[in-house]
Amino acid sequence: MRLNCELEVVYSLAVMNGGGRSASKTTRSKASVCLGKKPVQGPAGGVKRDELYLIVSTAKNVSGSKYKVKNNVTKIFAKFVHEGKATIKFKEPAHDLFISKAEPDKLKELLKVLRLTPQEQTGVELAPLLPTKMQHIEAPKSKLVVKSRGEYPIKGFPSSLERFEAVGVSLNRLDMRLLELKMLQFLDLSNNSIKSLPESLKDASLIELKLSGNKLTEFPDSICIGNLSERLKLLDLARNSLAHLSHKFSNFKSLIQLRLDCNQLQVLPRTFGKMTTLKFLSISNNKLVVLPPSFPNLSLESLDLFGNPFTASGLVRRCSDLSLPTLQELTGRVIKKYRVPYSPYVLPIGLCHYLDSAKKCLCGKACFNSFLHYIANLNLHKVSATVTAVDQSGTTKVPVEAFLCSAKCLKLWNL
Repeated sequence: MRLNCELEVVYSLAVMNGGGRSASKTTRSKASVCLGKKPVQGPAGGVKRDELYLIVSTAKNVSGSKYKVKNNVTKIFAKFVHEGKATIKFKEPAHDLFISKAEPDKLKELLKVLRLTPQEQTGVELAPLLPTKMQHIEAPKSKLVVKSRGEYPIKGFPSSLERFEAVGVSLNRLDMRLLELKMLQFLDLSNNSIKSLPESLKDASLIELKLSGNKLTEFPDSICIGNLSERLKLLDLARNSLAHLSHKFSNFKSLIQLRLDCNQLQVLPRTFGKMTTLKFLSISNNKLVVLPPSFPNLSLESLDLFGNPFTASGLVRRCSDLSLPTLQELTGRVIKKYRVPYSPYVLPIGLCHYLDSAKKCLCGKACFNSFLHYIANLNLHKVSATVTAVDQSGTTKVPVEAFLCSAKCLKLWNL
């Protein structure tokens, strides 16, 4: 059982005075960790028996350091084993092995054997320990770039893969095997012919996802809920055929950079402004006529909305009486004001949808059915440090939806 990884060894030394401990450590290096059986002479020259040993080899010490396993492993820390990390503490010698960048499945298998009782270890079938060769001491493959269709892997991908790029190789779907790679963080499938995305993409641990230049017509709601929405920092959907984004798109809580250029978007989700981590936003050459009411909540470093028509203007809807909201409206406003939690387990699903439909007045309060809906002008410099003009004339003011919740607000804003 062999494991390629990066390794750091801490030597714990007993301090003679005071009973404390001190430690020194090696630098992190590429290593081969091998678990196998080694024949050991029995007591008083008795019959030889096989015992489990762990041998750690590095470029500086190819022959390796051997660690007896039986009654010698004092502690195993495996909280981050899914990331290829673990720590193994030995009694003799008093070493702590810090393992990182290992293939998670192989690391789990090795730790499983180390956790067995001495009696259980006796029955484990492992190959004898063999001398480590230099070619065994290599880092797990973390990056794979496919430049042509003929280079595309058929038999599978290394489980240690962190970055995969297959740009312009005529792929018509997202390979499901990629989504099984637990260490994959960067995925670039730009300039292909992908028409749809699988629901299982929501469970991926990606930090960057580039899908520009494909044939996507929608971005499914199901992908906006899950691990992907928690971790993703860069999303590139430029040069597709997206005409709509749902309100769940704002669930991407860690997104820093978003590209939606050259699609068919006419509006953005009303909750778009909830993506407060967003810093770089580009939605040029779409069909936007107005920005959503939450858009001013953004605090960007760079914004590009060039090539959108932005033709909306004037009053959109006005209620007959802003001064007399319904009891349901007033209750909803209180729930939103004090952030009272709710769910379908507590309230009927219809009321949950009603509360989810809340609009935000310019005064900061919520409103539902009693409001004034109109189009205001927004200077884009108020939401971004750097702004690309929306047309050739250099305009940076665009229409944005706005709401007023009462006659008092209507008078205050002079509309």
